[in-house]
Amino acid sequence: MQPATTGSARPTVVFDVLGTLVDQAGSLGTRVSEVTGIKSGAAAYVARRWLERIAEREREIVERRRAFAPSHELDREVLNSLVHENLLPPGSAVRLADASERLLPWPDAAAGLDLLSRDLPVLGLSNASRRVLAGLSAGGGLRWHQVLSAEDAGTYKPGREIYELALASAPAAADPPFMVAAHAWDLRAAAAAGMRTAYLPRPGGDLPRPGDGFDLHAMNLVDLHAQLLALPG
Repeated sequence: MQPATTGSARPTVVFDVLGTLVDQAGSLGTRVSEVTGIKSGAAAYVARRWLERIAEREREIVERRRAFAPSHELDREVLNSLVHENLLPPGSAVRLADASERLLPWPDAAAGLDLLSRDLPVLGLSNASRRVLAGLSAGGGLRWHQVLSAEDAGTYKPGREIYELALASAPAAADPPFMVAAHAWDLRAAAAAGMRTAYLPRPGGDLPRPGDGFDLHAMNLVDLHAQLLALPG
């Protein structure tokens, strides 16, 4: 994949996608309810279990305890296990296989990305597969100068290699790019790899710890845009 090029010396912004720009847990719960008829509370529980199982498998891959598989394959694997455990009805795994491609963006996501991309290089960096990211970009109106998948790095966050991919893909500039995420664990790993960090709160995100020292804290994407443009230099 070729690096993004804009000719701008302004800071590059690298966005986490799942949970930061799209409502992953809420959208999956809604889709489970639509497909199966399960009531919303129970569907939300199934969605949480789904994401917990995905996280377990991603951790195994980061720790090299299993071979890499893209996120849409992990989704199918987990959905089949949830059917086997009677948390989902028979036949629903096939109908839910593309649910991760249908996640709804947070209300400020599409317009906020458009605003930021007019002034700054904007990249996405996600554990989602290329196929899932294509669906999210098209369905949610999410536009980037470049979007990078765990599939491109052969591992998942918080593996260092995925952040190094973002560093290598960002336009040449004096300062490292900003990683923007609603997950403090994501930002800690990005900082350890040499990126600057911006915390963006979202419902269900991973809250910062008292000792976390992220470079920016933004309330929304408009606030983030203003803070980035106000940086010295």
